[in-house]
Amino acid sequence: MMSFEYDGINSFMVGMSQILIDNGIKRNTRGKVTWELPEPLIVKITNPRSRLITIPCRKWNIFLSYAESLWIASGRNDLEFIQHYLNNMSSFSDDGKYVRGGYGPRFRKFNGSNSDYKKSAPYNDINKSKNEIDQYSYVINSFKRDPWTRQGIITIGDPLKDCFDNNGMIKQTKDFPCTRLLQFMRKPDSNKLDLTVYMRSNDFFWGATGVNIFNYTFIQEYFSAILGLEVGDYYHIINNLHYYSEFRSNLEQLANISGVTDPFFDYKYRCDSLFDFNAQLLKLSTWEEKVRKNEIVSLEKFDNDFFDDWAKVLFYKNKKVPVNFSNPILNEIINM
Repeated sequence: MMSFEYDGINSFMVGMSQILIDNGIKRNTRGKVTWELPEPLIVKITNPRSRLITIPCRKWNIFLSYAESLWIASGRNDLEFIQHYLNNMSSFSDDGKYVRGGYGPRFRKFNGSNSDYKKSAPYNDINKSKNEIDQYSYVINSFKRDPWTRQGIITIGDPLKDCFDNNGMIKQTKDFPCTRLLQFMRKPDSNKLDLTVYMRSNDFFWGATGVNIFNYTFIQEYFSAILGLEVGDYYHIINNLHYYSEFRSNLEQLANISGVTDPFFDYKYRCDSLFDFNAQLLKLSTWEEKVRKNEIVSLEKFDNDFFDDWAKVLFYKNKKVPVNFSNPILNEIINM
């Protein structure tokens, strides 16, 4: 088992690039060449708010990260939404309409059916189906029952859908979920919420540094707000960290960067309940769809800077209209 500690996403990306170059073992998998670490990895990030990549040569798609966070929180897995922010997402769809392994329905609309999820409507806690489980609600209520619970787990694996097809054969699919579970725990003798995420497999370039760590630390921040806790540490457990050979030059460039810093911004975001969060989320989801479809051209306002910046990132992507973010790091990245 390998373990490393970093302040934030920039230092993780630079440090882990060198570790992968030094320790990666070549392997042929599914017709492609990868380099992977020889054993499982635990990464601790001590400041999960430092999730914004500010290293220009990485050419990070910030718009995809914010869009995917909305896609996930809204309980959706429709291709129409996410393909708007990354066109080649269609290569992960079995039917050209939905991303079968998309996390959104597994988080917010988990059911006991063997039929694949096909969810394109944003989560609405007023009209939710009785046959579906909102795992966000489960985690929040677990902490309400016991502030020190060890049961605050979101499960992503869905054996009825993922293991076998209707003929009893191993499922053939373009998208088998890489993340298996999230566990939220309050740090002993503190007011901080930690998050541990377990990955069965993780591509370093497009997965870990592309969207995964952003998505999960983003969730950690708003769960902390809902629970009235501070953001604690983030743990990323990867059974197989790898990169594809065509990205080796990118990793070499990153590994040679010196004096890396991990800037962050504290939103002081608070909300009264999951119900309040869901109301803001539905408002954001409804507005984003209208902006994406050119039905409206104005920026929606929310009652907190966290949601305002979330909306502004998506607005800029769709309209290319100058906006001023509360988070100065976003101003820096958008203007790179």
